[in-house]
Amino acid sequence: MVHFSLVFGLFCKILTQDPGTLDRADADPRFSCIADLVENNQSPHRFCPYCEPDYTKHCKLCEVCIKDYDHHCLFLNRCVGRGNHRLFLFFILSMVIGHLLFVATATSYLYDKMPAGSRSLSPWLTLLGEEFWVVVMMVMNALTLLWEVWLLTEQFEAIATGTTTYFKQCENSARQRSLGQRWVIVLSFLLEGRRRVGSGQTREDKTAIDI
Repeated sequence: MVHFSLVFGLFCKILTQDPGTLDRADADPRFSCIADLVENNQSPHRFCPYCEPDYTKHCKLCEVCIKDYDHHCLFLNRCVGRGNHRLFLFFILSMVIGHLLFVATATSYLYDKMPAGSRSLSPWLTLLGEEFWVVVMMVMNALTLLWEVWLLTEQFEAIATGTTTYFKQCENSARQRSLGQRWVIVLSFLLEGRRRVGSGQTREDKTAIDI
């Protein structure tokens, strides 16, 4: 119940926290279209490729520009950016712990149900029939756990190299960092919430992908 409360609290927080929406004051001063459109209550969608500062992306689903854009999470129906990236990682980590607890508990439960000293296949098939939904839920949780581990790997790699998963390119010095240095950067981001995105890059280095 304590862990469920934690996950639910993080879930509610990430749904309400600003992901890093680009304000008028943050718009690139070289272009005036965002300021003009905001003033006239119009959508800046058509103009965003010209007005977005570095590492800011317009989300077509949310109709806003997000600073340090990482991705739009379809499960949460929210963008992940500068304002909630760290919170998103804590949410995924809490989900990993939850799925690990379920798989461990289900494995222990099925093990206790097995007759002592049984080595034949028949008792296992009988147990599978009796506890079919436990086995199904355990497999589903295990598969979800694998997906979450892959997701965290991608996220940590992006953080360690000074970029986001949307803006894949990063500076050469970041690519040459050792494993230890990368973990220090990731842990620093999780503990302090500070990182420098896109240092040493120009606007032309951004990956041109539309979502």
